[in-house]
Amino acid sequence: MTVPVDAMMDPAKRTRRDGRGETARRNRAWMVLLFGGAFLLPAAAARADDPENCLICHQYRGLSRFDEASGRAHVFFVDPQYALAHRGPHGRLACTACHIREEVEVVPHHAVTPVDCTRQCHLPSTTGIERRFSHDNVMEMLARSAHKPEELSKLTFSRGPLLADNQSICLYCHDEPLFRDPALAIPKFTELADRVYDRCDVCHAEKVATDIEYYVRHIASRFQPARTPLELAQVCAVCHSDPKVMAERELPNSVASFVRSFHGKAALLGDFSTADCLNCHVTAGENAHLMLAPDDPKSSVHVANVAESCRSLVCHPGADPKIAETAVHLDLPTAQGTIEYALAAIFIVLTILTFGPSCMLVLLDLLQVIVGREVHGEERLHALVKRIMEDPRGKHQLVRFSVNHRVQHWVLSALFILLVLTGFPMKFADDWWAAPLVRMFGGLGWARVIHHWSGILLVLGFFGHLVDVFFGFVSRARELGGPHGRADYVKAWVSLPMWISPTDIKKSIQLILYLMFLRKEKPAFGRFSPAEKFEYLGVFWGTMLLGITGLLLWGEQISSHFLSGRAFNLATIAHTYEAFLAVIHVGILHIYNVIFAPKVFPLSTATMNGYTPIAKLVEEHGEMIDEVARDLGIRDEGEPYHE
Repeated sequence: MTVPVDAMMDPAKRTRRDGRGETARRNRAWMVLLFGGAFLLPAAAARADDPENCLICHQYRGLSRFDEASGRAHVFFVDPQYALAHRGPHGRLACTACHIREEVEVVPHHAVTPVDCTRQCHLPSTTGIERRFSHDNVMEMLARSAHKPEELSKLTFSRGPLLADNQSICLYCHDEPLFRDPALAIPKFTELADRVYDRCDVCHAEKVATDIEYYVRHIASRFQPARTPLELAQVCAVCHSDPKVMAERELPNSVASFVRSFHGKAALLGDFSTADCLNCHVTAGENAHLMLAPDDPKSSVHVANVAESCRSLVCHPGADPKIAETAVHLDLPTAQGTIEYALAAIFIVLTILTFGPSCMLVLLDLLQVIVGREVHGEERLHALVKRIMEDPRGKHQLVRFSVNHRVQHWVLSALFILLVLTGFPMKFADDWWAAPLVRMFGGLGWARVIHHWSGILLVLGFFGHLVDVFFGFVSRARELGGPHGRADYVKAWVSLPMWISPTDIKKSIQLILYLMFLRKEKPAFGRFSPAEKFEYLGVFWGTMLLGITGLLLWGEQISSHFLSGRAFNLATIAHTYEAFLAVIHVGILHIYNVIFAPKVFPLSTATMNGYTPIAKLVEEHGEMIDEVARDLGIRDEGEPYHE
């Protein structure tokens, strides 16, 4: 290895090298390490990859020193595999390409001057002739950018200085450079590379085999960005998430808002193709060192240019320029006074007002079971159900869900589960369970495909249900029509099974009073209780909203031609909060009602064979029992039936 790790590691972990005041004890320790390493090191270590034999000591992981003055440890370990396995662009450099030879050619070393990344170095070529190389031009580029060297040198951080005195400011953004695995961008890279090596080795096996492997890896790795989106965000976070830097420069926490965005969450889930900081803030094909401030007319994120940045070939080609109005860095907690903030607040209030009372009713219902409260007239209804079941036609009359409805229910359940399992990891990408769940579906790409097509099937099923309801409605209107065959659509609408009537509202109030021990008799309901109708309308509304917003977001390149960019902000908020509202209602309230409620445990059979357990039927659907008894002509022995 030819590049000192202590000078190139993460800024937060870098330590100072004072190198001054070495005592005789430290000198002896260095000599012991030197001669001990000479005996332990295999002969193969002294090879061309380390011409100065620095690894004779620095290959040991325990090589370190504790600085009593600063209370910090200095680690001098250098991974030999960096050079031997060609892991990065500095792998072919000698140590003295960066360190001053006079300071490190003696053991113990003299005080080491911090590495200057713009220092001129010598790079050996395949011809054996050294070429001069320097990063001086990078400093000239930075001088024309938003990251001017003089400004970077003035930065003060909340954790104290990140660099030692005179240490290169390049280290704020750059640590030990590594080649990204070319196999991520080139399928079967290892197999292809082996063929290249075999062919080149025919002539160059003895002389430049190392150079061939190095250059193949170097070129192949450049088919993809040097860093993943998440790694790049971490680099930017050194300054753009530091509280002191943000306060002094009046900067928002852009990295935090990026991580909470669609692109940031994709990065958290391992998507290497999602947009990163450079995709937006650097014009495609331009140098990242020339990044300009947003108020610069030449900046890629300037108000006049940002639309073209969004519509690049690698991002949203074909989208309307209005897509640039979408807030990538939208941070709702700090967006007071905006329509996005208002919409989020509305959904939060809606969630509290719907889930809160429903949850309270469930708890009050459990309280009735705990205190052993009996429902008035329960014995009479049990006897009536028994007589109905004895009638050959009775059992069929007590079916609450037809085969068609049961099939629709289970298709809806399966699609709902798939949508939750593939959608919520994208919303909670920073939680520990999100990434493993996405990997279970084969990665984020497959999770998105499953989520999108499950949504399409759900929307198609929704339209199929609407068609079923429509034909039932028309048929019912004709049945209720006058003698001249005119359909009565008003009566048909009011008589829809899931229509919430004024009577339902009245009985709901009576139920609340009963559960609060303010009423003696529990109200009886028909085929569907108000709670079931409320759940149905919630599914009806939620499916429409989730379907519409999901399609808009999925087809943003098309929908951007009809909607403004801010519409995508609103669609994202609505899609997220409505999905959360659906999950807590289904995952808590509905699951309790059909599985854990004492009257149905361990599972309600209503959606399996159409029959509600008798205990629940008697408790909640007394009106339906009486209606079936009247239709069958069965007299109620408890309260005689009069025709």
